[in-house]
Amino acid sequence: MLLKEFRSQAQGLPDLLPWAALIDNGVVLTKSGGLLAGFEFRGPDLDSATKEELAAVSARINAALALDDGWSLHVDAVRRQSPGYPLDGAFPDRTTRLLDDCRRLAHEGDWAGFQSDYTLVLCWHPDRDAAAKAEMLFVDGAQKTGVAERSLNRFKTALAEIESRLAGTLKIRRLVDSVDTETGAVESQLLAHLAACVALAPRASFVMGTVPMYLDAVLGQHDFVTGFEPRVDDKTALCIAVTGFPATSFPGILDFLSRLPVEYRWSNRFIFMPGREADKALGNYRSKWAQKRLSLMNLMRSSQGGSVTHVNADADDMAADAVAAMAEASSGLVRFGYYTSVVLLSSTNLQSLREAAQYVTKMIANAGFSARVESVNAVEAYLGSMPGNLFANVRRPLVNTLNLAHLLPLTAIWAGPDGHPCPFYPANSAPLLQAKTDGATPYRLCLHSGDLGHTAIIGPTGSGKSTLLATLVAQHFRYPGAQAFVFDKGYSMFPLVAAAGGQHDDIAGESDHITFCPLGRIEDEVERSWAAEWLESLAELQGVVMSPELRKELFRAVNQLAASTDCAEQRTLSNFLLTLQDNRLREALEYYSLRGSAGRLLDAESDGLQADIFQVFELEHLMARGEKIVLPVLGYLFHRLEQRFQGQPTLLVLDEAWIMLGHPTFRAKLREWLKVLRKSNVAVIFATQSLSDLSSSGIADVIFESCPSKILLPNPQAQTEALCGLYQAIGLNRRQIQIVGNAVPKRQYYHLHPDGSRVFELGLTPPEMAFVGASGREDLARICYLQKLDARTWPSAWLRERGQFDAARLWDSY
Repeated sequence: MLLKEFRSQAQGLPDLLPWAALIDNGVVLTKSGGLLAGFEFRGPDLDSATKEELAAVSARINAALALDDGWSLHVDAVRRQSPGYPLDGAFPDRTTRLLDDCRRLAHEGDWAGFQSDYTLVLCWHPDRDAAAKAEMLFVDGAQKTGVAERSLNRFKTALAEIESRLAGTLKIRRLVDSVDTETGAVESQLLAHLAACVALAPRASFVMGTVPMYLDAVLGQHDFVTGFEPRVDDKTALCIAVTGFPATSFPGILDFLSRLPVEYRWSNRFIFMPGREADKALGNYRSKWAQKRLSLMNLMRSSQGGSVTHVNADADDMAADAVAAMAEASSGLVRFGYYTSVVLLSSTNLQSLREAAQYVTKMIANAGFSARVESVNAVEAYLGSMPGNLFANVRRPLVNTLNLAHLLPLTAIWAGPDGHPCPFYPANSAPLLQAKTDGATPYRLCLHSGDLGHTAIIGPTGSGKSTLLATLVAQHFRYPGAQAFVFDKGYSMFPLVAAAGGQHDDIAGESDHITFCPLGRIEDEVERSWAAEWLESLAELQGVVMSPELRKELFRAVNQLAASTDCAEQRTLSNFLLTLQDNRLREALEYYSLRGSAGRLLDAESDGLQADIFQVFELEHLMARGEKIVLPVLGYLFHRLEQRFQGQPTLLVLDEAWIMLGHPTFRAKLREWLKVLRKSNVAVIFATQSLSDLSSSGIADVIFESCPSKILLPNPQAQTEALCGLYQAIGLNRRQIQIVGNAVPKRQYYHLHPDGSRVFELGLTPPEMAFVGASGREDLARICYLQKLDARTWPSAWLRERGQFDAARLWDSY
């Protein structure tokens, strides 16, 4: 017998690859005449979704994948080592730099983890006539045949429709090409994915030459050694085949794979069958199982009119299941096809590779699946994992698209963005901070969604809010030019700002003598206009009903003071009163001069407010003074801060914001900030312990609309009837409310973001806790004492007192 014609003619890896040419933006032509295109996608977080939501997602995916004969899909989940901790930031002081170095040491050690990326590739083989003429796609312009052109257009139309169907369920983005205008080189995201599949390596940018042909040779430039353990270059590959399935499936049944501490590529291929073929195959299954219902003896008895003594219940159930599958196929609710699932591991260390393969196989088996490490079939499994290869390693058991939606990696742990998403930040900026989460996946916390960084932090007192705020502020100084302004209550930010060399102002406090000179800059015309409006608000607080004449008098007096003085020391409120000619105004504003109760704060010859990049305003004593003092002081502070917002990365933190929600003036200012400060590159962090106060504040709709990022603190009462409705009102489902209720106080936080949601932990080291978590009275008193002993090096002494000698030496070395 002549076997020559059956022997492989492949001379190298390129002969085994299915791709021919890049024929359109993000479209590859295969050697068999198929058209290939891809998408990046990410599904919902399994932990944050209810069972009903996941079932609905699966149903929508099933409907979206209602494809016909000629179609196949290839879904890859690539588990890879997470990027390392961000490079050194621009931390301007020794303390914030120390805290970041401590985080780096921790994250580069025990907390280094993995993350997953997801890709969907669709392949369509036109009918034979169109496939035969697909080569005409290489002919320019009008010489293209109508069949080939129509096939390409039909494929692109189908892609757009499928993307539209999936966009309501998944975050999905097409893999497209970009052309360098200078060199004409094509950078293709789709080819980058195909190259990574071949090389068993993480995806990297891929630049195609000016002639987008011979993709098999371009992508197959690797040494490939076949065998039971095939090798690509210096990497050995082990292929784990999923060969059996449990009796039932549910959404996210294989989600555990996205939590494994192993690098892999999990390939899922589904080849759609024509409806008639599916009916025929299902009919065959039904017939075979029906025949097994009765034994040979019972069949003979039944044929002779005797009674049947035993029926194979399992065969009876399987036959009924086949009948139900035929009904589903006939109704068009599902499609059927051949499903192949392979997990590919690769490494240069064969021993560790085999151990990882054994671990993954065990985890798959624990979930009720059958799995094995391929040996004889290893090369076929590797080649079958290539998008567009429909012939290698085809598993025969039929699977419908609803079961497919359960099996595919359509749920994901959200790890946060790789880089900072705000275009106003320096290019290639890192996320705000790196935290811990479950599933061997690090969490890159970033408050911004695009250029909007406003964030609401909500949770009861004692849940870790102050520690979180201090950590966010400390990490914010990694960005060049960063500044932070904090309105605090309870001195929780004092250790950090004092150690970082910032300015801490205990306004109206007994030990802090900060005073303000609000009229000190009225040589500027814009400042004079503001001063007149500010003085008008002071008069109204004292009961004066303002009229056009009184406003005119105020403005005249401000102009006269500006013209008659040449330095800030002369522009005090006392001197301003001397220029007023209206007795009613003079008597009302005298309250704010040295003759009145508020004079100590607002009638100074010099302004105690410095231009520091880190400023904390302690409000506990000020808020006890009443609105006649509180409103003028905060109005002045707000004005001065707005002058500091010049486009540099800025955090404006409002801790215990329920204080400000209680007054219409504050609410109006907060509403204004949330709407306009984005343009100035300011992220407002709004923190409150009372969700009920926030919901009834009158601006809750503005806050939740303007704060796309929300961080919820653990609340054991979240699932009670009193609070459950409030959490639902801000968009949480039952599962998310359960997460908030079960989270561990002072350790876990729940971040809701337009791109995903995640429970995370700060994972603070002891040196960090010395500055962001030391807010008790004894700690504050000790820090104040050390400050008096040595105002410059007290942080080092404080670290030593807490047993952090290595951190203290590191602080001294900066």
